[in-house]
Amino acid sequence: MSLAYFPMYPDDFEADTAHLTLAEDGAYNRLLRLCWRTPGCSIPADRQWIYRRLRALSDDDRAVIDTVLDEFFVESDARFSNARLTKEWVAANEAHERRKNAGSKGGKNKSLKTKETCDSNAQAKPKQPEPEPEPEVREGSNEPLSADAAAPVHASEASEAVSAYNTAAEQAGWPKVQRMSPARTRALKARLRDCGGIEGWQHALKRAIDSDFLCARTPKPWTGFSFDWMTKAANFTKLMEGNYDNRDRQAANSESDPTLRAIARAAGAF
Repeated sequence: MSLAYFPMYPDDFEADTAHLTLAEDGAYNRLLRLCWRTPGCSIPADRQWIYRRLRALSDDDRAVIDTVLDEFFVESDARFSNARLTKEWVAANEAHERRKNAGSKGGKNKSLKTKETCDSNAQAKPKQPEPEPEPEVREGSNEPLSADAAAPVHASEASEAVSAYNTAAEQAGWPKVQRMSPARTRALKARLRDCGGIEGWQHALKRAIDSDFLCARTPKPWTGFSFDWMTKAANFTKLMEGNYDNRDRQAANSESDPTLRAIARAAGAF
């Protein structure tokens, strides 16, 4: 079970944050919740990981998060933490341990009196929530792997991705999606996590539409492109790496489009 709350002191909070904009206040609250749900009440000092966890897709969103991190969080041992939140987290854990130990002793005393083995009626309150996933690391290096593979993908985002694919399919002549099976949905959500969400998915579709090979515009047309083909991890990574770009565009794309390069890195391309 998860502890559904942490202590909130409105007067103290307002005194420290009254100068924040509405966006900064929201970012601060989301960062506090992220820390509370992560082991040790601290998060990796990896801003790209933090951006993905908070769904900060625009430069403005990321600038807001940077402002809040710089003002309210300290970095130590490659992790960010908030002093006040950490104090409350430690107190909550200590209180939980006291309740758990009291419950254990009560159970033992009762069993001695009744000569029966039974559980104590005293129960500890829920402990801390399930931890947030840390960024995966490539074997043999300190480089994080792709986008927060455990980040949730909402049904509305998956539906938007299917609609975007079908619109592109009409233009490119690919088979359209008629039905989303559970397997297809899982594959799609995995690719959305790989590329950072719907924006990355749309970039991938544009890259596919621009590819003569994937749209069967070559002298010996290949007609194997489909939704299932695109949502396979290996194919999607190759697409984002530029393997299917037209030869005259490959060099230009890799050098001139930082967004595509960032998405390719998130998909594990680099």
